[in-house]
Amino acid sequence: MTNIKKRYYFSLLFILLVNILPAQDITGTWEGDLGNDQFLQLNVIQNGDKICGYTRDYVKADQRSYCKAYFEGRYDKKKDMWIFEGTSFVENAGGHTLMRLHLTNHFIDNNDILEGFSLNTPSLLSLLFGNQADPLALNEDDSVYLKKVSDKPYEILEKMKDCFKKKHTSFDTTAKPNTAVKAADSMISKKPPVIKPKDSLTIPNQLVKRKNTEQSHIEVDVKNITLNVYDNAIVDDDTVSVFYNGKLLLSHQRLSEKPIVINLELDEKQTRQEIILFAENLGSIPPNTALVVIYAGDKRYELFASASLEENAVLVFDYRPK
Repeated sequence: MTNIKKRYYFSLLFILLVNILPAQDITGTWEGDLGNDQFLQLNVIQNGDKICGYTRDYVKADQRSYCKAYFEGRYDKKKDMWIFEGTSFVENAGGHTLMRLHLTNHFIDNNDILEGFSLNTPSLLSLLFGNQADPLALNEDDSVYLKKVSDKPYEILEKMKDCFKKKHTSFDTTAKPNTAVKAADSMISKKPPVIKPKDSLTIPNQLVKRKNTEQSHIEVDVKNITLNVYDNAIVDDDTVSVFYNGKLLLSHQRLSEKPIVINLELDEKQTRQEIILFAENLGSIPPNTALVVIYAGDKRYELFASASLEENAVLVFDYRPK
Protein backbone atom coordinates (compact mmCIF):
# COMPACT_ATOMS: atom_id res chain seq x y z
CA MET A 1 0.00 0.00 0.00
CA THR A 2 1.46 3.36 -0.98
CA ASN A 3 2.02 6.13 1.59
CA ILE A 4 -0.66 8.24 -0.09
CA LYS A 5 -3.23 5.44 0.28
CA LYS A 6 -2.20 4.85 3.90
CA ARG A 7 -2.68 8.54 4.73
CA TYR A 8 -6.06 8.48 2.97
CA TYR A 9 -7.31 5.46 4.93
CA PHE A 10 -6.01 6.82 8.24
CA SER A 11 -7.72 10.17 7.56
CA LEU A 12 -10.96 8.40 6.66
CA LEU A 13 -10.75 6.27 9.82
CA PHE A 14 -10.13 9.38 11.94
CA ILE A 15 -13.17 11.15 10.47
CA LEU A 16 -15.35 8.09 11.12
CA LEU A 17 -14.13 7.80 14.72
CA VAL A 18 -14.78 11.49 15.41
CA ASN A 19 -18.37 11.10 14.24
CA ILE A 20 -18.94 7.80 16.07
CA LEU A 21 -17.25 8.38 19.43
CA PRO A 22 -19.32 10.28 22.02
CA ALA A 23 -18.13 13.56 23.50
CA GLN A 24 -16.05 13.53 26.68
CA ASP A 25 -18.29 13.19 29.75
CA ILE A 26 -18.51 16.63 31.38
CA THR A 27 -20.64 15.64 34.39
CA GLY A 28 -19.33 17.41 37.48
CA THR A 29 -18.49 20.80 38.97
CA TRP A 30 -16.55 23.38 36.98
CA GLU A 31 -15.22 26.68 38.37
CA GLY A 32 -13.44 29.67 36.94
CA ASP A 33 -13.93 33.03 35.30
CA LEU A 34 -16.75 34.65 33.38
CA GLY A 35 -15.03 37.58 31.72
CA ASN A 36 -12.62 39.43 33.97
CA ASP A 37 -14.93 40.39 36.81
CA GLN A 38 -17.16 37.41 37.62
CA PHE A 39 -16.72 34.00 39.24
CA LEU A 40 -18.69 31.21 37.55
CA GLN A 41 -19.53 27.75 38.85
CA LEU A 42 -21.09 25.26 36.44
CA ASN A 43 -22.83 22.12 37.79
CA VAL A 44 -23.50 19.62 35.01
CA ILE A 45 -25.25 16.29 34.55
CA GLN A 46 -24.64 14.72 31.13
CA ASN A 47 -26.75 12.00 29.56
CA GLY A 48 -25.45 11.15 26.09
CA ASP A 49 -25.35 14.37 24.11
CA LYS A 50 -27.81 16.13 26.47
CA ILE A 51 -26.93 18.13 29.58
CA CYS A 52 -28.75 19.87 32.41
CA GLY A 53 -27.85 21.52 35.68
CA TYR A 54 -27.36 24.99 37.13
CA THR A 55 -24.91 27.86 37.11
CA ARG A 56 -23.86 30.02 40.04
CA ASP A 57 -22.02 33.27 39.44
CA TYR A 58 -21.23 36.49 41.25
CA VAL A 59 -19.38 39.75 40.70
CA LYS A 60 -15.95 39.44 42.33
CA ALA A 61 -15.93 43.05 43.53
CA ASP A 62 -19.39 42.75 45.09
CA GLN A 63 -20.54 39.21 45.91
CA ARG A 64 -23.98 40.54 46.82
CA SER A 65 -24.53 40.75 43.04
CA TYR A 66 -25.04 37.08 42.25
CA CYS A 67 -27.42 34.63 40.64
CA LYS A 68 -28.15 30.94 40.34
CA ALA A 69 -29.97 29.63 37.25
CA TYR A 70 -31.03 26.34 35.72
CA PHE A 71 -29.86 25.37 32.24
CA GLU A 72 -30.39 22.66 29.66
CA GLY A 73 -28.23 22.00 26.64
CA ARG A 74 -26.69 19.69 24.08
CA TYR A 75 -23.50 18.72 22.30
CA ASP A 76 -23.06 20.18 18.79
CA LYS A 77 -21.08 17.48 17.01
CA LYS A 78 -20.27 19.58 13.93
CA LYS A 79 -18.74 22.37 16.01
CA ASP A 80 -17.39 20.02 18.73
CA MET A 81 -19.01 22.35 21.25
CA TRP A 82 -21.37 22.19 24.22
CA ILE A 83 -24.33 24.61 24.13
CA PHE A 84 -25.80 25.67 27.50
CA GLU A 85 -29.16 27.50 27.50
CA GLY A 86 -30.29 29.26 30.69
CA THR A 87 -33.94 28.39 31.37
CA SER A 88 -34.97 29.96 34.71
CA PHE A 89 -33.56 31.60 37.83
CA VAL A 90 -33.29 29.93 41.20
CA GLU A 91 -32.01 33.16 42.77
CA ASN A 92 -31.14 36.54 41.28
CA ALA A 93 -29.68 39.50 43.16
CA GLY A 94 -28.28 42.28 41.03
CA GLY A 95 -30.28 42.23 37.82
CA HIS A 96 -28.47 39.30 36.15
CA THR A 97 -29.78 37.89 32.87
CA LEU A 98 -29.97 34.30 31.67
CA MET A 99 -26.94 33.18 29.69
CA ARG A 100 -26.19 31.04 26.69
CA LEU A 101 -22.76 29.40 26.88
CA HIS A 102 -20.79 27.96 23.94
CA LEU A 103 -17.95 25.87 25.41
CA THR A 104 -15.40 23.39 24.11
CA ASN A 105 -13.84 20.67 26.26
CA HIS A 106 -10.11 19.91 26.20
CA PHE A 107 -7.12 19.21 28.43
CA ILE A 108 -4.40 21.75 29.27
CA ASP A 109 -1.49 20.73 31.52
CA ASN A 110 -3.51 17.74 32.79
CA ASN A 111 -6.46 20.02 33.69
CA ASP A 112 -9.91 19.27 32.27
CA ILE A 113 -11.04 22.60 30.78
CA LEU A 114 -14.28 24.07 29.44
CA GLU A 115 -13.53 27.20 27.45
CA GLY A 116 -15.53 29.50 25.20
CA PHE A 117 -17.86 32.45 25.50
CA SER A 118 -21.22 33.52 26.89
CA LEU A 119 -24.18 35.30 25.35
CA ASN A 120 -26.80 37.14 27.37
CA THR A 121 -30.41 36.21 26.73
CA PRO A 122 -32.34 39.50 26.34
CA SER A 123 -35.44 40.26 28.34
CA LEU A 124 -38.77 40.87 26.60
CA LEU A 125 -38.69 44.54 27.64
CA SER A 126 -35.23 45.04 26.19
CA LEU A 127 -36.36 43.51 22.92
CA LEU A 128 -39.45 45.70 22.76
CA PHE A 129 -38.02 49.00 23.98
CA GLY A 130 -34.28 48.61 24.38
CA ASN A 131 -31.20 48.22 22.26
CA GLN A 132 -32.00 47.51 18.62
CA ALA A 133 -28.63 45.93 17.98
CA ASP A 134 -28.10 42.18 17.83
CA PRO A 135 -29.26 41.02 21.30
CA LEU A 136 -26.82 38.12 21.19
CA ALA A 137 -23.79 40.21 20.21
CA LEU A 138 -20.60 39.47 22.12
CA ASN A 139 -19.05 41.93 24.55
CA GLU A 140 -15.31 41.99 25.09
CA ASP A 141 -15.58 40.45 28.57
CA ASP A 142 -17.75 37.43 27.66
CA SER A 143 -14.96 34.85 27.63
CA VAL A 144 -15.41 31.76 29.83
CA TYR A 145 -12.59 29.63 31.26
CA LEU A 146 -13.45 26.83 33.70
CA LYS A 147 -11.54 23.97 35.33
CA LYS A 148 -13.18 20.75 36.48
CA VAL A 149 -12.96 20.55 40.27
CA SER A 150 -15.18 17.52 40.90
CA ASP A 151 -16.68 14.62 38.96
CA LYS A 152 -20.01 15.28 40.68
CA PRO A 153 -22.21 18.38 40.74
CA TYR A 154 -21.73 20.44 43.89
CA GLU A 155 -25.44 19.96 44.63
CA ILE A 156 -28.46 18.31 43.03
CA LEU A 157 -31.23 20.90 42.87
CA GLU A 158 -34.86 19.86 42.56
CA LYS A 159 -35.27 20.44 38.82
CA MET A 160 -32.07 18.56 38.07
CA LYS A 161 -33.75 15.41 39.35
CA ASP A 162 -36.54 15.85 36.82
CA CYS A 163 -34.86 17.39 33.77
CA PHE A 164 -34.20 14.02 32.12
CA LYS A 165 -36.83 11.94 33.86
CA LYS A 166 -39.44 12.43 31.15
CA LYS A 167 -37.10 11.50 28.30
CA HIS A 168 -34.56 9.23 30.01
CA THR A 169 -36.22 7.11 32.66
CA SER A 170 -32.99 5.22 33.37
CA PHE A 171 -31.24 8.35 34.64
CA ASP A 172 -30.36 7.98 38.32
CA THR A 173 -29.81 11.12 40.35
CA THR A 174 -29.29 9.32 43.63
CA ALA A 175 -25.63 8.62 42.87
CA LYS A 176 -24.85 12.20 41.90
CA PRO A 177 -25.20 14.53 44.91
CA ASN A 178 -22.08 15.98 46.48
CA THR A 179 -21.18 13.95 49.57
CA ALA A 180 -20.66 17.05 51.68
CA VAL A 181 -24.15 18.33 50.91
CA LYS A 182 -25.63 14.89 51.60
CA ALA A 183 -23.80 14.76 54.92
CA ALA A 184 -25.09 18.21 55.81
CA ASP A 185 -28.65 17.25 54.94
CA SER A 186 -28.25 14.14 57.07
CA MET A 187 -27.09 16.21 60.01
CA ILE A 188 -30.08 18.51 59.61
CA SER A 189 -32.50 15.59 59.59
CA LYS A 190 -30.90 14.18 62.76
CA LYS A 191 -31.19 17.58 64.45
CA PRO A 192 -27.89 17.87 66.31
CA PRO A 193 -27.84 20.04 69.43
CA VAL A 194 -28.49 23.73 69.10
CA ILE A 195 -25.29 25.76 69.46
CA LYS A 196 -25.58 28.21 72.34
CA PRO A 197 -23.80 31.61 72.29
CA LYS A 198 -20.86 31.69 74.68
CA ASP A 199 -20.07 34.37 77.22
CA SER A 200 -19.64 37.74 75.53
CA LEU A 201 -16.36 38.26 77.45
CA THR A 202 -14.70 35.81 75.05
CA ILE A 203 -15.14 38.25 72.15
CA PRO A 204 -11.74 39.44 70.90
CA ASN A 205 -11.00 43.14 71.07
CA GLN A 206 -10.40 43.17 67.31
CA LEU A 207 -14.08 42.46 66.68
CA VAL A 208 -15.21 45.88 67.86
CA LYS A 209 -12.23 47.58 66.23
CA ARG A 210 -13.14 46.35 62.77
CA LYS A 211 -15.84 47.85 60.58
CA ASN A 212 -19.11 45.86 60.49
CA THR A 213 -20.49 45.68 56.93
CA GLU A 214 -23.98 44.32 56.31
CA GLN A 215 -23.68 42.02 53.28
CA SER A 216 -27.03 40.20 53.28
CA HIS A 217 -30.47 40.83 54.76
CA ILE A 218 -33.30 38.27 54.71
CA GLU A 219 -36.56 37.68 56.56
CA VAL A 220 -37.35 34.39 58.32
CA ASP A 221 -40.52 33.24 60.04
CA VAL A 222 -39.21 30.28 62.08
CA LYS A 223 -37.27 30.31 65.34
CA ASN A 224 -34.91 27.43 64.56
CA ILE A 225 -32.62 27.82 61.58
CA THR A 226 -29.57 25.94 60.27
CA LEU A 227 -26.49 27.55 58.75
CA ASN A 228 -24.04 25.57 56.61
CA VAL A 229 -20.84 27.57 56.18
CA TYR A 230 -18.46 26.64 53.34
CA ASP A 231 -15.35 28.16 51.87
CA ASN A 232 -16.48 29.98 48.76
CA ALA A 233 -14.95 28.85 45.45
CA ILE A 234 -11.32 27.79 46.14
CA VAL A 235 -10.45 26.18 49.48
CA ASP A 236 -7.44 28.18 50.69
CA ASP A 237 -7.34 27.69 54.50
CA ASP A 238 -9.62 30.59 55.42
CA THR A 239 -10.37 30.55 59.16
CA VAL A 240 -13.27 32.36 60.83
CA SER A 241 -14.96 32.86 64.17
CA VAL A 242 -18.75 33.15 64.16
CA PHE A 243 -20.74 35.48 66.40
CA TYR A 244 -24.49 35.70 66.98
CA ASN A 245 -25.97 38.91 68.36
CA GLY A 246 -22.57 39.93 69.72
CA LYS A 247 -21.77 36.62 71.40
CA LEU A 248 -19.36 33.92 70.28
CA LEU A 249 -20.80 30.81 68.64
CA LEU A 250 -17.73 29.14 67.15
CA SER A 251 -14.04 30.03 67.32
CA HIS A 252 -11.23 29.57 64.76
CA GLN A 253 -13.12 27.34 62.35
CA ARG A 254 -11.37 26.38 59.09
CA LEU A 255 -13.60 26.77 56.03
CA SER A 256 -13.61 23.97 53.46
CA GLU A 257 -15.83 22.20 50.94
CA LYS A 258 -17.45 20.43 53.91
CA PRO A 259 -19.92 22.58 55.83
CA ILE A 260 -19.61 23.95 59.33
CA VAL A 261 -23.14 23.18 60.52
CA ILE A 262 -24.69 25.61 62.99
CA ASN A 263 -28.14 24.88 64.40
CA LEU A 264 -29.36 28.12 65.93
CA GLU A 265 -32.38 29.09 67.99
CA LEU A 266 -33.19 32.74 67.31
CA ASP A 267 -33.90 35.16 70.13
CA GLU A 268 -37.68 35.66 70.13
CA LYS A 269 -37.35 38.91 72.07
CA GLN A 270 -35.91 40.84 69.14
CA THR A 271 -36.63 41.18 65.44
CA ARG A 272 -33.15 41.93 64.12
CA GLN A 273 -30.69 39.05 64.43
CA GLU A 274 -27.05 39.35 63.37
CA ILE A 275 -24.48 36.76 62.38
CA ILE A 276 -20.94 38.14 62.18
CA LEU A 277 -18.13 36.33 60.39
CA PHE A 278 -14.81 37.43 61.86
CA ALA A 279 -11.75 36.63 59.70
CA GLU A 280 -8.99 35.05 61.78
CA ASN A 281 -6.81 34.99 58.67
CA LEU A 282 -7.17 35.62 54.93
CA GLY A 283 -6.08 32.21 53.65
CA SER A 284 -3.78 32.06 50.64
CA ILE A 285 -6.18 34.08 48.44
CA PRO A 286 -7.53 37.22 50.18
CA PRO A 287 -10.12 38.17 51.24
CA ASN A 288 -11.70 35.58 53.53
CA THR A 289 -14.81 34.47 51.62
CA ALA A 290 -17.62 32.13 52.64
CA LEU A 291 -20.80 30.66 51.23
CA VAL A 292 -23.53 30.43 53.89
CA VAL A 293 -26.46 28.15 53.06
CA ILE A 294 -29.43 28.83 55.35
CA TYR A 295 -32.34 26.49 56.01
CA ALA A 296 -35.33 28.21 57.63
CA GLY A 297 -38.35 25.93 57.70
CA ASP A 298 -39.06 24.93 54.09
CA LYS A 299 -37.01 27.83 52.70
CA ARG A 300 -33.39 27.76 51.59
CA TYR A 301 -31.10 30.74 51.02
CA GLU A 302 -27.55 31.14 49.75
CA LEU A 303 -25.64 34.12 51.09
CA PHE A 304 -22.10 35.19 50.31
CA ALA A 305 -19.79 36.79 52.84
CA SER A 306 -16.42 38.46 52.43
CA ALA A 307 -14.38 39.50 55.46
CA SER A 308 -10.93 41.02 55.90
CA LEU A 309 -8.65 42.05 58.74
CA GLU A 310 -10.29 45.48 58.67
CA GLU A 311 -13.91 44.49 58.02
CA ASN A 312 -16.39 41.97 59.46
CA ALA A 313 -19.09 40.36 57.30
CA VAL A 314 -22.57 40.82 58.83
CA LEU A 315 -25.57 38.68 57.82
CA VAL A 316 -28.88 40.05 59.11
CA PHE A 317 -32.09 38.08 59.76
CA ASP A 318 -35.39 39.80 60.43
CA TYR A 319 -37.30 37.34 62.60
CA ARG A 320 -41.04 37.77 61.92
CA PRO A 321 -42.97 34.69 63.08
CA LYS A 322 -46.20 33.77 61.31
